[in-house]
Amino acid sequence: MIRIIQLLVGFFLIVLVVPQTPTENIVLRVFFETGFFTTYSEAKSFLKILTWSLIFSFLFLTFLIHIY
Repeated sequence: MIRIIQLLVGFFLIVLVVPQTPTENIVLRVFFETGFFTTYSEAKSFLKILTWSLIFSFLFLTFLIHIY
């Protein structure tokens, strides 16, 4: 079960991180255009928190898998 969750988190992480480039961030633009965020800076901070949360979740799940 943990491996399936790790696989899903890894997939979402790849889908989220790959389009983020220093010159053009497609994911950030899509998040901002949804209308859920009032400012561009708010969308940017949400994306940063989401990205790091997924990274740490993936690392934690990998750690759990290797313990058991």
